[in-house]
Amino acid sequence: MFTFNLKEFALIRSIKEGDKEAFKVLYNRYFTPLCAYAVTFVKFSDVAEEIVQETFIRLWENRSQLNIDLSLRAYLYRCIHNNCISYLRNMTVNAKRSQHLIDELTYHANLASRNFTEDILENIISGEFDTHLNKAIDELPEQCKKIFCLSRYEQLSYKEIADKVGISVNTVKTQLSRAFDKLREAWNNFEKK
Repeated sequence: MFTFNLKEFALIRSIKEGDKEAFKVLYNRYFTPLCAYAVTFVKFSDVAEEIVQETFIRLWENRSQLNIDLSLRAYLYRCIHNNCISYLRNMTVNAKRSQHLIDELTYHANLASRNFTEDILENIISGEFDTHLNKAIDELPEQCKKIFCLSRYEQLSYKEIADKVGISVNTVKTQLSRAFDKLREAWNNFEKK
């Protein structure tokens, strides 16, 4: 178990009281090793430095509530660990959002590249196609529909879907392929109307 030494205790107390020189000592002592630790998570030194700087900023802004149970070193490394994990989670969410946006743009680009009659364009705009598509999704077999919805609406990866449903990744791929075949068929039927 980590314990405080007197120098750490005095440094923390000084920082809590707003001593900028004490904070500067802390920053100079730990900035470089914390960046080296952060880069093991985020892989880019500029991102690691940003995370460490943000951690120090938050530490200074919340200095009056600073309550360290372990050693100062352990506390700082735990903060960096947590902030790196948060950064990586946010990157994953943003990547899924970006992929969803790319999928939407591709879908609309494909629509725009087709030669539609005025009636089909009017139907798409008025929402008839959405109704037709939702009906086609509802008519998918239960597991196929569930997998499609997890992929399309929750943007889960094949692995995440497989884990959630309790099936193999190959089964997820097969079910999605079937779903897309059915939806393509529904699109072709809609286009013939």
